[in-house]
This record gives sequence, C-alpha cells and structure tokens, in this order.
Amino acid sequence: MSESRVPVHTDTRKTYVRLARAVGMVAIVAGLAGCTFTQTSDVSNPLVRKASWFSYLNADDLRQSCAAGDAEGQIRIIYNAEYYKEVRVFELTPYPGFEEFNLTSRVFGPLEVKNINVELNAPLGAFGGEEAVDRIDRESYLAITDALQAEGFGTQSRDGLRLYSDDYYWVAIGCSSGGVTLGAWASGVDDLRSLEFPEVLANLSSIERELPEPPAAENARSQGAAKLHYVQNDDSRDFYRTVRGNMLR
Repeated sequence: MSESRVPVHTDTRKTYVRLARAVGMVAIVAGLAGCTFTQTSDVSNPLVRKASWFSYLNADDLRQSCAAGDAEGQIRIIYNAEYYKEVRVFELTPYPGFEEFNLTSRVFGPLEVKNINVELNAPLGAFGGEEAVDRIDRESYLAITDALQAEGFGTQSRDGLRLYSDDYYWVAIGCSSGGVTLGAWASGVDDLRSLEFPEVLANLSSIERELPEPPAAENARSQGAAKLHYVQNDDSRDFYRTVRGNMLR
C-alpha cells in the first residue's frame, strides 16, 4: 500500500532574501548605535557619526558634562528632515560669563549620511557636511531659548512619542542648573511649519542653505501610519527613537 503524502513547498529563496534583509537592517541599526558619543568625538567624521548617531541624538556627551557641572547653558538642537536626505544640527555653547555664545551649525546631506561605506584611508572631507560657527550675544541666545520655551521646551509631556528617521522632527536637549531638558516635535503630531524657533536659528546661522520644509499639517503622516509603514517595510534602513522621559531610546 502506498502512503499518500501532502507535498510541502518552501520558498527557500524568499526566506533567504528576507533573512538577508533582516540581517542588513540589524547591521545598520548596530552601526548607528554601536558607540557612545563623547566630548572628544567628531560628529563631522562620517565614520564616527555612523557608529554613534543614537548616542549623539540623545546627547550622551552633553548629559555627562551636565552631571559634572561643565555644560551649563549648552543646548543641542537637531532637525531630522528625512535622515537619508538631510539632517541639520545646531550647538549652543557659552563663553565664560554667559554674555557670548558660539552657535555651531552643521548640515549633513545625502552624501554625508547615506554613502558612508568608505575605506578607512579614503578622504573624508566630502562626507563631513557643511559647518559654520557664529558668535552670538546673550540677547540672541535668549531669543532662541524663549522661542523654544514658547513651543513647550521644558514643559512638554511626550513620553512614548516615536521619532522616525524617514520623517521630519526636531529634538532639543539642554543643560540648566545641573539638569537636562529634552524637547521633541514631530510631523504628524505637531505643525512643524508653525514653529518659530527654527526661523530664529536659521537667521542667526551664517549657513545660507534654507531649512528643508516639512509637510503641511494636513498632509503629515500620523504616528499610526508611520508605525504601520515601519512594520510593513522591515527590509528598509529606516529606524526610530522613542521619547522616554527626558531620554531617547
């Protein structure tokens, strides 16, 4: 008597492709989060930036200095305008006496954040982004902090907010009186076009390139739609950070 068996079909090629994509995504995330950004790290170096982006975004270096009493008045502001297209960074650092401040502005575009698979001995200048350092007075510094506070900096309740790399968001982290404050504004949750502090920053920075315009509020992707897109595109290089108290995890 012959035994009847139901054939079992396995698409080994599809399984392999999905596995390879998953491994690739893990490698990307690991590369972004593998190292801690410190006070001596150089964010303009693409290899450093790739290895420590999550740490830099969470301002681990500023937090450590703040706890030691060495970062009073420092603020890091990051604009993610679709990570693989453009990221804008603003760093505020006071001079002794807090009457003058350095406003360091950096722009990282597609070459700087996407095509980072370069050899260690390759020239990195083309990947370092555009940078400008402007010396501003106390009045200008207060114009920035007042504009941030007007948008909820220091009073927000954003626990659980997800910041997706393929979307638009702002993050501000500052040190005051030995404590760290985090503010976050995300497309689909906030009307990014109505925020006033980006214009204040842009006007004080000598970088002439205009800030990328975020989607209008009515066209912005919701957190639910962003989450669904992320789940359905598990083979992509996109990632997200979640606000947990005054941390990004």
